[in-house]
Amino acid sequence: MTKTLSYPPDDRLQLPVNPVADAPDAYSAFGLSNYYGEVLTMLRLRFHDDTWRALPYYGLAAMSYDPTLGIELVFSSTTVRLHGRNLFPLFTMIGDQSVRWVWEADRANSLQVSESNTVIDRIEFGGGNGSR
Repeated sequence: MTKTLSYPPDDRLQLPVNPVADAPDAYSAFGLSNYYGEVLTMLRLRFHDDTWRALPYYGLAAMSYDPTLGIELVFSSTTVRLHGRNLFPLFTMIGDQSVRWVWEADRANSLQVSESNTVIDRIEFGGGNGSR
């Protein structure tokens, strides 16, 4: 049996894709890059009312973590505060620029997620333009 070759040959690199990486149906606090070395340019913020906002990673000037206060991300245009529980893994992965999006949980999702998992209860903006 002979294999039919197409011309030009399709020898482009095929990278793995996660079809639900950008908007899963079930709550997850954050989504990661699809593969090691993927360059993410924006950090997307998904709010409990299904609205979104995105900020460029290149504008991230500083970040801090306090177990009681959460994560503070200082962008050139605004400051973003993430409040919740078990946020340290998220903090380290944002520092590595491997987080695609973060998702603010509504009350029901916040209560359903196990105590050992990361949950973002609230996303706040302040400084800069401060608007959502």
